[in-house]
Amino acid sequence: MDEKKYTFENKEYRDTYRHTTSHILAQAVKRLFPDTKLAIGPAIDDGFYYDLDSETVFTPELLEQIEAEMRKICKEKLPIERFELPREAALALMREKNEPYKVELINDLPLDAHISFYTQGEFTDLCAGPHLDSTGRIKGNAIKLTACNAAYWRGDSNRQTLQRIYGVAFPKKEQLDEYLARS
Repeated sequence: MDEKKYTFENKEYRDTYRHTTSHILAQAVKRLFPDTKLAIGPAIDDGFYYDLDSETVFTPELLEQIEAEMRKICKEKLPIERFELPREAALALMREKNEPYKVELINDLPLDAHISFYTQGEFTDLCAGPHLDSTGRIKGNAIKLTACNAAYWRGDSNRQTLQRIYGVAFPKKEQLDEYLARS
């Protein structure tokens, strides 16, 4: 057994950790600003982001509120469960949740694609994964939302302008503090 399999030294684990944190970000935003529409939220080299369509402008003060809600979600230790749906059921679910970007993503998948979702508490998101098994695996005191910028949906300047919230997440607060001191 690889002793580094579940450490940040393993890129696959690090990306899974950060991708899970992006879903916690989206869940926190939906709790605080329920009319927000979700686009995408991947892990990136130095953290994660989530693209959002919201009437609310995410100021630094609001990012602090979102971070606080993220810490609450981590403390709730919500199980994260994967499930698949056939295309029509997946589309119906995302239409019911009023998530037009997710509907578009599903429509762009190949006809034989496995369409998977992840649920944590009241929050469900279209996602290929993978994710950790619980929001409790993420250390809430080692999360920092770092910026919010404009981003075009699918990188197309003729499409909707979204807000992209960036963040970083580490398994230990000391690692976050070190990262922030270097930045």
